[in-house]
Amino acid sequence: MGFKNIVVTTPEIHDSIIAYTSQLAHVVSSAYVKSPTMQKELGFSAGSFKDMTRIATMNESMWTSLFLANRDCLVFEIDELIKHLMEYREAISDNDAKKLEELIKDGRILKEKNIEARTKERE
Repeated sequence: MGFKNIVVTTPEIHDSIIAYTSQLAHVVSSAYVKSPTMQKELGFSAGSFKDMTRIATMNESMWTSLFLANRDCLVFEIDELIKHLMEYREAISDNDAKKLEELIKDGRILKEKNIEARTKERE
């Protein structure tokens, strides 16, 4: 079947990772499109918007079941996201360029480390 990387894990670890890597993205996408600004985006949006909103067209019955079946892990991830969004909000609201740049840099470094780890994993 072509599998190269097999991960052996527990059901609990699986559920926590799925809450982060899949379910949270679906929640964010669905919440993101609820901004009234979406009705005005035509002609202004490109890749970022399309990437963020693609999965908002999810099957609501299926995803409701999946979210509720994994609610503890998903609520944890939603709370983490809200906490980090509040850091960005505060820096922007306070016009704190230094803090905002630090937050953005921290995110970039974390993502670069993730990419590096994935690259090493494939070798």
